[in-house]
Amino acid sequence: MTGQGAPHPSREPSVTFLPDGTTHIVDLHVPLPTSISAAAADMIRLRNRMPDPTNGLTAPIEIERKFYDEAQAILEAQLLAIYAVSVEDVVIGGVPGRLVTPHGHTARPTGPMLINLHGGAFKLGSRSIAEAVPIAARTGVPVLAVDYRLAPEHAHPAAVDDAIAVYRTLLETHTAQGIAIYGSSAGAVLAAETVIAARQLGLPMPAAIGFFSGTADFARTGDTEALFGVIGFAPHVTAVLDQARGYLATTNLTDPLLSPTYADLRSFPPTLCMSGTRDFFLSGTCNFHRLLLRAGVDARLVVFDAMPHVHWTKYPDLPETVEALDLQAAFLMNYIEV
Repeated sequence: MTGQGAPHPSREPSVTFLPDGTTHIVDLHVPLPTSISAAAADMIRLRNRMPDPTNGLTAPIEIERKFYDEAQAILEAQLLAIYAVSVEDVVIGGVPGRLVTPHGHTARPTGPMLINLHGGAFKLGSRSIAEAVPIAARTGVPVLAVDYRLAPEHAHPAAVDDAIAVYRTLLETHTAQGIAIYGSSAGAVLAAETVIAARQLGLPMPAAIGFFSGTADFARTGDTEALFGVIGFAPHVTAVLDQARGYLATTNLTDPLLSPTYADLRSFPPTLCMSGTRDFFLSGTCNFHRLLLRAGVDARLVVFDAMPHVHWTKYPDLPETVEALDLQAAFLMNYIEV
C-alpha cells in the first residue's frame, strides 16, 4: 500500500485472510481526510511525491547520520529563527548535552528543569535540540537536551545509563517534583526506560513524563508497525526491530529496563502519550497508555488524525504541530513545581 496517486472509485479493495491471521489488501485507496488543516493536507501531498526516506535505513550508519544531521541542522536554524532561546553546551553527570534557555529566564540553580531525550531510532540525532527549543520557549523553563550515547556503537543500556547519570546529578540541586522528562520516538522509549531504571535505583520519580510516539514493548509488535513507515503510508515499511537492532543487541526483549510493559507500572509519574493515526508507533503508544491506566497512573492520550510519525518534530509550521507542542508544554507545566 502506498497511499499515493488518485483514487479509483470503480475498483474495490481485494481482501484475503491468510491462515496465520495475516490480512492481505490490494487496491486499497485512502483519500485525504477533510478533518485536517489545509497545510497538513498540502504537506501529505508534497511528501507523497518525495523519495521514500526509509530506503536510507539500509545505508551505512555514517551515511544515515550525515543526511539526518544535515536535516536537523536546517530544522534547528528554522526553530532558532522562530523562538527566542539561547543554547549552551554543557556536561552534566559526565554526559554532554545542550541547555536551551528561554530569553528573559531568570537563572535559578535549583529551579525547574525539563529533560529532553531526542528521537532518531537510538542511532541518530546527536546534539539535536529540535524537541527542546519549542518546549523551552512555551514553558519558560530551561530544557536540557541530553546527548546520550548512540547505537550501534553503544547498545542498551548505555543510553539509559546516560539519562540516569544526568537525572541523578540534577537531583543534587533540584527536587524531583521540579523535573519532568520527555521525548519523541526513541526518546519516548528512553524516557519510560529511565523512569523504570530510576525506581530500581531507589531514586525519586520525576514530576511527569512525555511519552510522545514510542513503544514500551519490544517483544511484541503492534498493528500499526506493519502499516506505516516514517512518512505514514509508504512504499516500504521497515520493521521496528530492524530499525532498533543495534540498540537492542542481545538484551532480553522482555527485560523491564528495555520494555517497561513488563515492569510494575504502579507509581509511574503522570504521563502524556501522543501519536498520529498514520504513525507506526500509534499501537505502541496506545498500548502503553492502556497499561498505565490499568496500573492507576494519571495517563492522557492525544492522537492526531492522519499525522505521520512525530509530526511535531518535522513540520514546525503546521497547525497540528502548534497544537501538539502547546499540549505537551501545558501538560508538563501542570505537574512540575516552579
